[in-house]
Amino acid sequence: MLGHHPYTNLLDVEGDKRTDGGRVAAAEGLNIQENDPDVFSSFPFMRMHPSHKRTWIHGYQHLYGPLLFSLMTLSKVYQQDWELWSQKRLYHIDAECRYGDRWNSARFLLMKALSFGYMLALPCWCRGNLSGLVLYTVGHLVCGEMLATMFIVNHVIEGVAFAKREVNEKGVVVAERPATAEGVTPMDATNKKMVPLNDWAAVQCQTSVNWSAGSWFWNHFSGGLSHQIEHHLFPGICHTNYVHIQSVVEETCIEFGVPYQNEASLAIAYVKMIRHLRSMGTQDFPHWK
Repeated sequence: MLGHHPYTNLLDVEGDKRTDGGRVAAAEGLNIQENDPDVFSSFPFMRMHPSHKRTWIHGYQHLYGPLLFSLMTLSKVYQQDWELWSQKRLYHIDAECRYGDRWNSARFLLMKALSFGYMLALPCWCRGNLSGLVLYTVGHLVCGEMLATMFIVNHVIEGVAFAKREVNEKGVVVAERPATAEGVTPMDATNKKMVPLNDWAAVQCQTSVNWSAGSWFWNHFSGGLSHQIEHHLFPGICHTNYVHIQSVVEETCIEFGVPYQNEASLAIAYVKMIRHLRSMGTQDFPHWK
């Protein structure tokens, strides 16, 4: 809610000039603030935003990317969680308000110990160290692969828009209009009622993609991730309701000329995501220079 949702598919160039901390990555001599940790925190291993500097290794990211996806939950459990607790910050997200409290900090350590005990120590005790460790690792890899797959196709895929915000020489914040990697603004051809291109709701629709929209089964299976547009527009609504409001959201987008991208299935979305990763790894995009 504090990282991904307000800054969907957004990079901040020269971000450290306007923030008191956070993780900053170098890209072509500029400082890139990872404002969307759910999407772009894998850089420089993965190039997912057209503003990122392309290197030779990215030419193979469509091949090794799916392998990295399986590490998602391991990375969260053993890197992001501990970084958040120890540094009171994750990227640009300030967690002092939570982990500055001793009770919350103690609760974090207690729950880590309990989860480690029943997920790893108990299986090792019951089944032997090797079997317990294998079960634990395979469980994480499968979970990570499934979650990462259903996450990434919603925001890193053909036809989706990206955004960039930077500080010019006069210190003025300049925001690029949302556009695809090729520099096409999806709303240019569809906008019927002069909705501002930087309207928050319109940006969410341009930077998010659904798959199997309207399907109660896939909505349940994915925990609502198949209705990503509805999730971003109404993050406070329980995901079980997405399938009921989906048609209203789509009809409203059509009425106002706001793009509503929906892929017919997860398989189709996955293929388009892989193709997008390949183009990201093999092409430079002049619009985003």
